[in-house]
Amino acid sequence: MRTCLCWLRQRLADARGSMTILTTGVLVVILMVIAVGTAITGVQLERNGLQHAADSAALSASQAIDPARLYAGGTGPVIHEGSARAAAEEHLRSYPHDTTSTQDIQLADVTVNADGTVRVVITARTHPPLAGWFLRGTGTAIPLTVEGEARAR
Repeated sequence: MRTCLCWLRQRLADARGSMTILTTGVLVVILMVIAVGTAITGVQLERNGLQHAADSAALSASQAIDPARLYAGGTGPVIHEGSARAAAEEHLRSYPHDTTSTQDIQLADVTVNADGTVRVVITARTHPPLAGWFLRGTGTAIPLTVEGEARAR
């Protein structure tokens, strides 16, 4: 019995192999942090691209002047929501979206303020890098909503 206890004490005091487990655990945590950072950065880049599309659609909509209102000399804004929405939709159709992870890009809302400022809201869904394969398999996506404003002078 005494030799068994001595052997067990020796075995517990021997730390060989524990560094391998510790190193493996730390590497797994580091790789997970890198993956999460990459996914967050990818979603932010997709949002920035969508923001550029919203800003340019708002600029296009703010330039959709109704000639009848412009030359009639009325007191309201020369842009109305119908022409602004049509211009924003046309611009969004022709806008070059250089992405494969953003889908369902839609013009959610177009409003024209009394001072002629056009506000455009665009919605979309995106799949982040490194996790997109999992999210596509589950049918889940990250929703994005951006707003753009412009006013023609």
